[in-house]
Amino acid sequence: TSLRSDRVIDYAFVRGFNIDIQVYNGNTTSDHRPILSVIPLKVLQQKLGKNTHWKIAKKELNLFFSSQLDNLLRHRNSSSSSSNSFWYRSKRFLKPSSSSLHAFLDSSGQIVKESDLMCNIAADYYEEFFKASNIVRPHPYTDSPAIEYDNINEVIPEVKLDELINTVLAKKKKKSLDAHGISNYMFNFLDLNYWSLLLKLYNHSFQKSVLPSAWKDTRMILLAKKDSICLPSLTRPISLLDSFQKIGEKLFLTRFRDLLFRRGLLPDSQSGFRERFRLQTRLLLFLEDIYSLMSNSAPVCTMFVDFRAAFDQLWFLGCIGKLRNLGIPSSFLNWIEVWLNNRRCFIEINGSKSRWFSIEKGGPQGSVLTPTLFITYNCDMCSSLSGCINHFFADDLAGIMAGQLGINYSSQCLDLEKRIKVFLDNLDYYSCLTDQPINFNKTKAMFSARAIGHPKFVINFRQDTMDIIEWTSEYKYLDKEFR
Repeated sequence: TSLRSDRVIDYAFVRGFNIDIQVYNGNTTSDHRPILSVIPLKVLQQKLGKNTHWKIAKKELNLFFSSQLDNLLRHRNSSSSSSNSFWYRSKRFLKPSSSSLHAFLDSSGQIVKESDLMCNIAADYYEEFFKASNIVRPHPYTDSPAIEYDNINEVIPEVKLDELINTVLAKKKKKSLDAHGISNYMFNFLDLNYWSLLLKLYNHSFQKSVLPSAWKDTRMILLAKKDSICLPSLTRPISLLDSFQKIGEKLFLTRFRDLLFRRGLLPDSQSGFRERFRLQTRLLLFLEDIYSLMSNSAPVCTMFVDFRAAFDQLWFLGCIGKLRNLGIPSSFLNWIEVWLNNRRCFIEINGSKSRWFSIEKGGPQGSVLTPTLFITYNCDMCSSLSGCINHFFADDLAGIMAGQLGINYSSQCLDLEKRIKVFLDNLDYYSCLTDQPINFNKTKAMFSARAIGHPKFVINFRQDTMDIIEWTSEYKYLDKEFR
């Protein structure tokens, strides 16, 4: 049927019955002649009609591709030379992932594989980990005089039924169970009429700043960061929050983001977990700042700061006090305070459950509200770290400093050393003020310059301490390698 060549471009696969195919020889605007196929259908009365059976063709093709895939995988996992060549070339694109947890190492170095004992060991560690920090009082976040803003009496906007239903329908229907054995997947079988009853509960929660205590119960599972047999400190806790509470958090987040946007609290240098802010844009701005300074023949130091368990270190009382100083209305503050306090969880490993223990610091991991609350709590970090160009993506900080322009290279390096010292002093003060400890093992410094050579000074985070920040020639920032 091709009008361009004599090649065969139409095929028909038939099994079990005859097929009648006719070619339309009239005028056509296509580069091939249309075809008509008559296929008998099995219905109450057998009819002849025009039909295209794409399902049959797809089924046959799926069977064919499935058989080819089985053969390909069998060959790829063999010890042949082509298989070795495939894995050699593809290993650079394979990303490491968290492995499942098989056993714990106790304090004496013994391996513990029993699920009950593993739960107890993990509960002991994380109960101590999530205890509230001892903060010196008075503190500027909690004990400074209250400022009366013009929006102090602003209330949380009411939730409408259409918004609630759209939020439920847009929620990913995952099958992971919360502390009460409920999952988002069950929402598929919950009649939408029942959400009108829950609508009253959500609006009452926003108006009166109350939450059911059961909604704050959390089921926690652990993933190994590297080795499957490790210490509890080398695991990553994953919190499975209450399914109904996650709907409420999403509704509150929409209203909280609108408030932050209207008050202009979040700096433009922060791109993490914000609408209309892209990671690619942050990377381009980051590179542009470095290239701009290097084009002026200035030595540049980029400090990549890593905060230790940033979301898990959130100070409840300090967060509420700081948000109050930023002009967040009391209705929002009261709900956030109720949402943060009086939470508890248990750890589950291979079907075994630990005891319940309280969580006295840190935002709920896995909550859509925690990242936005975290970046709001640290929205003034940029102004606190003066004398440098800061780039933020959630808890990832990159500070760019350069030596003074218009002087010789040696003097520029000396000036750069002073600027780094001021930056670290300001960072140390802010870290203590917000109770956000810094991970010195992962905090690195990168030197960039058009001149040949590297700086010969050592970066000490504090004087008379062994907290030294290492120079590195390459660093992975925002999932990109910089060298």
